[in-house]
Amino acid sequence: MADKRYTCCDALPLVLTVPEVIDVLGIGRNTVYEIIRTGGLPSRRIGKRSPIRVLKRDLIRYLEGEG
Repeated sequence: MADKRYTCCDALPLVLTVPEVIDVLGIGRNTVYEIIRTGGLPSRRIGKRSPIRVLKRDLIRYLEGEG
């Protein structure tokens, strides 16, 4: 897998997967799922079995402390 390093918010995709959120925040998988589970970071599923997705705007709000 290629090493993705996001250098600015503009480079982020509009919708991120959990592994992408892990890369951006630099924290562990369990921590990301805990933040999502407790409502600190809103997430969505597109369909019943699809992976969890996080909108770019929600991630930015979380980083700014508004989440």
